[in-house]
Amino acid sequence: MTHSFDSRPVLIAGGGIGGIALALTLHQIGVPCIVFEAVPELQPLGVGINLQPNAVRELYDLGIDDRALDGIGIQARE
Repeated sequence: MTHSFDSRPVLIAGGGIGGIALALTLHQIGVPCIVFEAVPELQPLGVGINLQPNAVRELYDLGIDDRALDGIGIQARE
């Protein structure tokens, strides 16, 4: 039996920032995916993440703009 690779979803282990960002990117380009996460409900952990400019550019590409980022984070001054 032959399978078409386009019909099988990408499996993503973990619903953290990396897994969710990957899932959003795959969704935008039309690639089916499934995110597997151990916890039944995702909740904020209250930890900080320092994002470099290239990571912020990826968030912009995902449709997350300055206004959204300013509502949930603090811009670095230096």
